[in-house]
Amino acid sequence: MVLATNAASEYKTFADVVAASKAKKAVNYGSIGSGSLGHLAMSLVGKSGGIDWQHVPYRGGGPLMQDAVAGHVPLTIGSVFLTKPHVDSKRLRPLAVTTAKRSPDLPDVPTLAESGFAGFEAPAWWAVLAPAKTPPEISKRMHEELVKVLRSPDVAKKLDAQGIDVLASTPQASAAFIERQMEIWSKVVKDNGIKAD
Repeated sequence: MVLATNAASEYKTFADVVAASKAKKAVNYGSIGSGSLGHLAMSLVGKSGGIDWQHVPYRGGGPLMQDAVAGHVPLTIGSVFLTKPHVDSKRLRPLAVTTAKRSPDLPDVPTLAESGFAGFEAPAWWAVLAPAKTPPEISKRMHEELVKVLRSPDVAKKLDAQGIDVLASTPQASAAFIERQMEIWSKVVKDNGIKAD
């Protein structure tokens, strides 16, 4: 995901956002909704960095980007896929990405870890899941077939165009990753009293 601001904004870097908050200026950011990964990531950054900012929940990416481009919300957090067209058209300025490494789609944009939040990582991710009682042989076959599809050049090219990196790991590794994500974000939800819309 990428944290961005309107091209005419006073914020040139993420450090400017932090400085504004420390100077007790009102800092607002929009996300695609309460409980979204953007909301949770910004809550985690805010709490760990002592940044006092106000969340402005939107009902999806379209309304969020409309207000961001119009300058009605000073900061936005959304997927690279959602934000990049507005970065490319110079209507939004990217400040930082939430992944551990820079995005190949925005190679000049620093990570939040590079911006003073060492170790920070909040990747957007998707997984294909099956019901818990699915027989192991069915799960194994589904996994094998999905890996084939995801590695096919046509599918890989389409996903890459949307800023999606395919990590076709094992079902066990995927389960461990999901468990860890649930631990991280459930703590953020509890620590910040976050409620979904």
